[in-house]
Amino acid sequence: MSKTFSRAELQEIAKYNRLFLWSILVMLTTRLARLFLGHQNIGLLPYLDGLASIFYLVALYKLVRSLKLSLAWMVLFVISLFVDVLSLLIMLVIQDKAVKTLKSAGVKVGFMGADPDSIK
Repeated sequence: MSKTFSRAELQEIAKYNRLFLWSILVMLTTRLARLFLGHQNIGLLPYLDGLASIFYLVALYKLVRSLKLSLAWMVLFVISLFVDVLSLLIMLVIQDKAVKTLKSAGVKVGFMGADPDSIK
């Protein structure tokens, strides 16, 4: 099933792809901090971890919606949040879909995604 995207939709995908990549970076940072601190409740770390998870969920939802994926994918994402390895696999699949969509439209994609302003 081939989907075509307008310029505005490609900009939206690029924007939410970059947001998704930042959310993964933030979530991994807070999770690694908790791991190295031995799951101690030090200061605001548990709250930051919760906020990072919410940031990740919002970015994931917006990226999936901008890619026009089905409801079945959304259900799979929610289920995957409770299984770490599956969650990592889902992150990779979504990132791959976003990058392939942008590259097929001729958009240059870098390490932290594509620049939405570069899409003309």
